[in-house]
Amino acid sequence: MLSDFLFSFNAVIPIFLVMLLGIAVRRMNILDASATKQLISLVFRVAMPVMLFNTVYNSDYSKLLDRKFIVFLIISIIVFFFICWIIAVKLIADDKQKGAFIQGSFRGNYVILGIALSTEVLGFTPTLAVTGVVIVVLLFNILSVVVLAYYGEKKTGSGNVIKTITKSIVTNPLMIGIFAGVVLTVLNIEIIPLIKTPVDMVSSLATPLALLMIGASLDFSQIKDRLKLTMIASIIKLIVMPALFIPLAIWIGLSTEGIVVLFVLYAAPTAIVSYVMASHMGTDEHLASSIVIFTSMASILTYTIGVYVLRVIGIV
Repeated sequence: MLSDFLFSFNAVIPIFLVMLLGIAVRRMNILDASATKQLISLVFRVAMPVMLFNTVYNSDYSKLLDRKFIVFLIISIIVFFFICWIIAVKLIADDKQKGAFIQGSFRGNYVILGIALSTEVLGFTPTLAVTGVVIVVLLFNILSVVVLAYYGEKKTGSGNVIKTITKSIVTNPLMIGIFAGVVLTVLNIEIIPLIKTPVDMVSSLATPLALLMIGASLDFSQIKDRLKLTMIASIIKLIVMPALFIPLAIWIGLSTEGIVVLFVLYAAPTAIVSYVMASHMGTDEHLASSIVIFTSMASILTYTIGVYVLRVIGIV
């Protein structure tokens, strides 16, 4: 039992120690808010797309296109999105808070944490983790724009919503990186060493820099005034989602790799971009920020417990 706990602890804690270093960097004024935003943009627009390109390039597409995994993931995200919507309608009167609450309850920070933590747990980089990135980038963008357009101050017609969704997907740097990797692999284009080396170097920067910037961007000042809704959304995101769908994934016989990727995805803390979108579309950005912060810190515990449970029942 102790060895199982130590395995879980050692898989999760290094990821969050880098985040804590990011908090320390910000507290020591090594980075200010402006520099942090610029570095987050660098991670999102350059480092992460290059990392995803590198992961997809020459991947085993028989694993990348696991139909059972893909169908289960798509259905589970959509179902959980509407569960969160129902809870918000029953619980919250303020429309601006509804939009932020729903997005914060279902949209996880999987793109940054997913591949890193899945690799720590499994001991290798799972191809299905990239499949997960493709799906969540598509679904999270679509569902978030829908709910924020519905409840936000900047309400738009259905045509504009569709235009916004399409633009957010087509211009998303992560999708561009994945698409480029697929194209080069399908066309059997080999990258020359002169290019491959810098690609590998930039790719290796993505995860540590992203984790540092998560920590550096956390602002704890807004949690107190919205503590109740923050706690409820955090419980839904970190506990209810994995507790609801992981047993189903095990029951239908998904692979070990698939179950671990799904657990990391479902239990991921709320994505930082949810705050950006909430602010941009006129919902309660302070609630969105509080949910991001609280889930980011609490996920240290919930991830450790979750990996421990998977270890004890023989999944990993």
